[in-house]
Amino acid sequence: MLDSFRSNMKGIAFGIVILIAIVFAFSGIGSLSMSGSGADTAVTVNGEKVTELSVQRAINGEKRRILSENEGLDAAIVTDELIRPQVLEQIIGRKLLTQAAKSAGMGVSSRSTSKLLLATPAFQSDDGRFDQDLYLYTIRNQGYTSGTFLEMLKGDMLIEQYVRGFMASGFTTDNEVDLLASITEQQRDYYYLTLPLQSSVNAIELSDEQVETYYQANKQSYQAAEQVVIDYIELNPALFSATQTIPEEQSRARYEEQLETLDATTSRQAAHILLADPSDETLNEINQKLAAGESFEALAKEYSEDVGSADFGGDLGYTSGDTFPESFEAALEALQLGEVSAPVSTDSGTHLIKLLDIQEQTIDFDTERGRIEQELIAELTDVWLVEKLANLKELSYNAESLAEIADDLELTAQVSEPFSRAGAAGISSNKTVVNAAFSAEVLEDSYASEVLELGGDRYVVLKLNKAIPARQKELTEVKDTVVAALTNQMARANLAAQGAELLARVSSGEQIEAVAKAEELDWQVVLDAKRSTGGVNAEIKRFAFQLPATATDDMIESFYTRSGDFVVVALTDVEAGDSRKLSNEQKASLSYAGISATGGRELQAVQVSLLESADIER
Repeated sequence: MLDSFRSNMKGIAFGIVILIAIVFAFSGIGSLSMSGSGADTAVTVNGEKVTELSVQRAINGEKRRILSENEGLDAAIVTDELIRPQVLEQIIGRKLLTQAAKSAGMGVSSRSTSKLLLATPAFQSDDGRFDQDLYLYTIRNQGYTSGTFLEMLKGDMLIEQYVRGFMASGFTTDNEVDLLASITEQQRDYYYLTLPLQSSVNAIELSDEQVETYYQANKQSYQAAEQVVIDYIELNPALFSATQTIPEEQSRARYEEQLETLDATTSRQAAHILLADPSDETLNEINQKLAAGESFEALAKEYSEDVGSADFGGDLGYTSGDTFPESFEAALEALQLGEVSAPVSTDSGTHLIKLLDIQEQTIDFDTERGRIEQELIAELTDVWLVEKLANLKELSYNAESLAEIADDLELTAQVSEPFSRAGAAGISSNKTVVNAAFSAEVLEDSYASEVLELGGDRYVVLKLNKAIPARQKELTEVKDTVVAALTNQMARANLAAQGAELLARVSSGEQIEAVAKAEELDWQVVLDAKRSTGGVNAEIKRFAFQLPATATDDMIESFYTRSGDFVVVALTDVEAGDSRKLSNEQKASLSYAGISATGGRELQAVQVSLLESADIER
């Protein structure tokens, strides 16, 4: 649950972030201002539209995830165009699951989201109160408004509810548990010896003649590809917006224009004791205990019939006046802080309500100034971008020099590093740029390219600076590479020959231990190993468990490890797992594993079916 938000908030504690919605859920803060075509429809799934803004937000979140998990990765390589197809498929899949959950009658109430948020104590000030400024700042930095955040949260909860249904409806039979146990608890004994590749590498000594011969036979592998150097002008909104400041009088004027639409709200935190059909005696008993000084929280745990809140002392979370029934809200609003109401009737029963906290959400110029400045800068940037883009298209057509155009537009002409058709770092990591640079118009006719759209309101026009023809590299340039390749080739050939000889000796009846000692090689014996056994070589264990378990004699096989070492394995004993030796807890775990596997396959089939029958307009 909440996977999409966790990805978007990489680097920020998830438990901290979700509490932001407590304020947003009941505050009615104005929407986030986004320039451009964010409201345009990117894809329609069964008639339900997904905006371009939602897709871009997901793309940005996926970029952050990729870069945070791949330290040192050039951010220029992670382009919108590269990520967009995968993100779109994820969005479509989520939308289909959400629609299926709703069609199945599932839903998520505002109270449920409030309880989920309340369960996380982080992102509060030292006195336990919410830091609203930090909430607003964090949500807006991620491109969320109160509405879109809660919509995302409820969508994740719906999907989790739907997926859990597959797990909850599954079961495994005793025979299936026995079968699983026979596999997962199976024990194997095996011996192995290792013939290391590095020893063969160390034994190789090459002559100059051998290196020359190998180079001549493989010259095609040592060619420098055709390369180009380009001049280019990049048009990017960040070039403009990063340098802009908004005068206070202009921000204040916009604030005055928006003042009527900005709501100052009061949120109240309520707790209650719910009694479905209480007698007067019960109500009097509770009131007497309250009067005697007993805590409301303790009485809620003792008396309240609301199982969802009783364990939390009756805490229901915050409301801005529209979460609970009208009579409940009216009684809550009339209370003083810490006061308990008279009995209040709703369709759920009779409530004794306590006001736990009041949060005042005030609106003034200082709190809104940052948002307004960003809004005004976004508007100025839109105008700047449209004007510059039109001029760039006009001036770059048949241009002789990009430097002159850059001067006219107050932009910067840049020169790339040399790159081939495979691209490189920086601007040439974009496939659109590479394709344009090697097009006939640019490479052969020396024209400037069209203005290229790179995504994210980035535009580039380029022109050939220098063409570097493909050429054969001399041996002196690549000698180290040639020596390494030839050494590796010869070492692997020697290793294969030595390995085949060792395998033949063990297969003919010699013991692995005796062969290993005679050749001064490492050997090991592993007894009673399970698939889950730790402390042994995982790669060799995996190979040993891939061997058939039906052989009556020792099974002798060999394989190469990922590092290139040659390993001879002798599987000497296989004992099937016995479910009767498992504890109840282990059996339950196996049963759940079987249910999860079955449920996963069923869910995958449902997803395929939903996708095949969906009406999707991209």
